[in-house]
Amino acid sequence: MRNRLKLIPAFFLAVIALALAAGCGGSDDGDGTPAPAPASAASGSFPVTLKDKFGTAVVPAEPKRIIALSYEEDTLAALGITPIAYGKNEYKPDGVFPWLTGKVDLSKSTALDTAGDLNLEQIAALKPDLILATNFYGLADYYDRLSKIAPTVGFTDDAGIATWQENSTIIGKAVGREADTAKAIAATDKIIKDTATGLPGLAGKTFSYSFYYEPGGLAVIDDPETVSVQLYSELGMKLAPGVTENVVDRSLSMEKLSALDADFVLIGYATPDLKTEMDGNKLFTEIPAVRAGRVLEVDAFTAGAVNNPTILNIPWQLEQLKPTLAKAAASS
Repeated sequence: MRNRLKLIPAFFLAVIALALAAGCGGSDDGDGTPAPAPASAASGSFPVTLKDKFGTAVVPAEPKRIIALSYEEDTLAALGITPIAYGKNEYKPDGVFPWLTGKVDLSKSTALDTAGDLNLEQIAALKPDLILATNFYGLADYYDRLSKIAPTVGFTDDAGIATWQENSTIIGKAVGREADTAKAIAATDKIIKDTATGLPGLAGKTFSYSFYYEPGGLAVIDDPETVSVQLYSELGMKLAPGVTENVVDRSLSMEKLSALDADFVLIGYATPDLKTEMDGNKLFTEIPAVRAGRVLEVDAFTAGAVNNPTILNIPWQLEQLKPTLAKAAASS
């Protein structure tokens, strides 16, 4: 899975999170997500120069052969662009991402293994004219070599820090589609705002987000500034005090599971067996939020999407979260 989606403690070193807006153009695909913009020539001027943490990428002309290493295919899909390759997700071996259905066809694109060592020979053989790595955690180890293959666009601070809006904006600039990207961002922003408006009780409510990656190994988001919990902040929620008081370096001992209690509790599992184990743990089942049905337990694929919010997977996320969020909004 791309950078293993950071579904082990190392992941939490950086992160652990309809109708279009009026006048934005485009349309709704009927499933609550923004329709992709019609494919068109880039409207921006080239060359485009983009500076990041590792160097400067100069895109000399409109790119036609784009590789997306860390979820950039979602923004590209919103722009009507299909990458020639993308980082595959080991928890979704069929390569079908529900939020991309009807938005882009990746069946002829190459799924790259980004969980281990990048196959640079494979990447070079694809002859890309742009490599997008705006959220690729291993970029420090590969930037120099990747940038010799093609202009490589990375992150300006650290992976997992930039918001999904910032990442989409960078991608849009790299492909010369800044105006279209701004419209697509506005569409997804509207979906989030509509959700918050529809669930006003979420304002001020608490949440906790954790991932059970191995027996006895629980990783918990303890930084409210990470991009993986940006969505909850945009809904008016805040990190549970039990988390801020008890989680140390994203780790929580199993004896302190009660610290996960919040108005809304989200927990992901690396395997079904781990979910079965947790559901049989009395300390977990006695958490007030669990007893009240305000806990959402998800598989590794969904947890990965939450950890890596994008312009297209956010509407999909909200559909998965809404029933439990509604319970949290109604809680006293």
